[in-house]
Amino acid sequence: MGYRIQRVEEEIKQKLYSAMQKDLMELNLGIVTVSKVRLTPDMRIARVYVTFLDNKESPEKCVERLNFRKKHIRFILGKSLHIRHIPELEFYYDDSLDYSERINKILNDLKAGGHSEE
Repeated sequence: MGYRIQRVEEEIKQKLYSAMQKDLMELNLGIVTVSKVRLTPDMRIARVYVTFLDNKESPEKCVERLNFRKKHIRFILGKSLHIRHIPELEFYYDDSLDYSERINKILNDLKAGGHSEE
């Protein structure tokens, strides 16, 4: 992956995080964290991976709300990004945190089970 793509991914990530904190509070998504942004090689599509904290709705419902508002989010992004073409946005729930928590729980359960046998 080229340096320019990585730089634009990082800039999109920062600008989206800022937009989520200021301009999109009305969505009531709790604390939205943009965990990563992946651009296609032609930089036309940005896949945005997000997590949610302090939210009462399911992550799938929250992602659906973001995708419903993606044209508005892209407009906000376009005002602060200085690139020729603002990529189309696709939002996805980043379940890697959930996955790592499940693995830690399994490991802790195994560790606790191992100590009780000694």
